[in-house]
Amino acid sequence: MKTCPKCSIEHNKIGLFCSRSCANSRGPRTEEFKISVSNKLSGKTGLPNVNKGKYLVERTLVNCLTCNTEFITKVSEPHKYCSNVCRAEKAGGYRPESGRSKSGYYKGIYCGSTYELCWVIYSLDHNVKFTRFPGKVEMNGKVYYPDFLLDDGKTIIETKGYESQDSVDEKTKIAEDAGYIVKVYRKSDLQYAFDYVKNTYNTTDYYTLYDGFIPSYQYTCYHCSSQFTRNKQSKTDIVFCSRQCAGKSRSKQTKSL
Repeated sequence: MKTCPKCSIEHNKIGLFCSRSCANSRGPRTEEFKISVSNKLSGKTGLPNVNKGKYLVERTLVNCLTCNTEFITKVSEPHKYCSNVCRAEKAGGYRPESGRSKSGYYKGIYCGSTYELCWVIYSLDHNVKFTRFPGKVEMNGKVYYPDFLLDDGKTIIETKGYESQDSVDEKTKIAEDAGYIVKVYRKSDLQYAFDYVKNTYNTTDYYTLYDGFIPSYQYTCYHCSSQFTRNKQSKTDIVFCSRQCAGKSRSKQTKSL
């Protein structure tokens, strides 16, 4: 039998301690042990930081795009703004391929989301004259990049998803102060456009209507072995090119039982 040096319980297990918790815990430190450690560490102050204050990656001086303040940034990963505040002032607007929405071109017109796409399709099919807003609107040091401009030259069309109303109001006020009329369409406001595209083009996968769209996934029909494509990845290995093939396959399996 042995006595655990941690909890003083007697045991006959392999090793000094009676359990894993006792073994992992710090054992009692005697005065002799503390003096020994103190003597070994006496006079040691740690290694100096030889790289303190040095730039290990090449830097360069640039001017902030918002406030024109000069600041230092990495040559390999240059920043455009001196702070998050300056970057926020330039945020938003028409920037192709930005954001997480499904973007693309429809008849040569860039659409930043499927909201914009459905509005563009409906407008083109109903002879609504518009263009992408040319450039930006800037007032009192604030910048706003609108989506579309109607042919009257003063009405801005904005489509918005989940952006907060406060953020939208702040942007649209810039254009309104500059003399524009701003119409903001949320999902519920665009339902007429979604319904029109669905009924006219027989799809709710609106992004498939972008110029040059190519389906991403190719499959072989389990029943007739014909090749076909789909826009979404199948969750099963058994796929059919049509409901007719799916019905025939299931009918054949039922008869074999």
